[in-house]
Amino acid sequence: MRTDLNTLKTQLVGLFTALLFCTTSFAEDEDIIWGVNSSPPFHIYYGDYKEQGFCDALVSSFQRQLPELSHRIRKLPSRRITMIMKKNKNLCFPCLIKKTSYNSDFNYTETTHLYEPHGIITRTNIAAEIIEKYGEPVKFLALVKNSDLRFAQPAERRYGQLQSLIETHLIDSENFSFISGENAHVNLLTMIVNDRIDYTIDYRAIMTYYNETKAEFEDSGLVFLPIEEYSGLLIEGAVGCSNNQWGHNAVKKMNEVIEQLKADPDFQRILDKWMGNDRPKLN
Repeated sequence: MRTDLNTLKTQLVGLFTALLFCTTSFAEDEDIIWGVNSSPPFHIYYGDYKEQGFCDALVSSFQRQLPELSHRIRKLPSRRITMIMKKNKNLCFPCLIKKTSYNSDFNYTETTHLYEPHGIITRTNIAAEIIEKYGEPVKFLALVKNSDLRFAQPAERRYGQLQSLIETHLIDSENFSFISGENAHVNLLTMIVNDRIDYTIDYRAIMTYYNETKAEFEDSGLVFLPIEEYSGLLIEGAVGCSNNQWGHNAVKKMNEVIEQLKADPDFQRILDKWMGNDRPKLN
């Protein structure tokens, strides 16, 4: 009897291993694996605009342009997505900022869309104070030296060339806070409205989403101020994939249909929804 049980256990272990191998192999053979995270209006998980973020629309457009490929969507925290990709595991992250030092090792598609650069988001009364002291567009190098204003940034967010100024003048001060958790960048705007902090840096689209969903029936009092150091700058969005052969293949396939993506009316409509009709556009 004991011998039969041992034999059965061995057979079951072998069967489980075979099934696991098949599942793993299938996953590795998938043509495109998308890593997405809850970050409205990039990706929207809940509410009236569920799956209507502009990065949701980008993924959906690639699915339409490449119907012959298999597509799998994995919902993961942004830090987990970045870690997987830096370990050269198979994954693509839509709507990454192209040509940044933070993610320079990834494979990128051709540019899929353009962003207006980050600006300052604050309350009306603080906006008036900032403009009076630091101009419009705002001289950020001068603003960060103001120790009376409270600043916060989402823990996962970085601000390109402005990040070094924040690290030099703000991070060790009493008026600096990191905000963590799901949808931290949106929750941070509620903190500004409620006078818990004074300003942050983000895309205008974040404020648009907040006004559309959180302040639907009243004026939020939020104001977007351009930053002088970013004058004339356009930010390129693209899909980033892992730096391995799988990632190179995925990027190659997406680049083959990039013109169809850029002409996709559904993708353009969602970009207009969150970024405005006057947003910067590709030629």
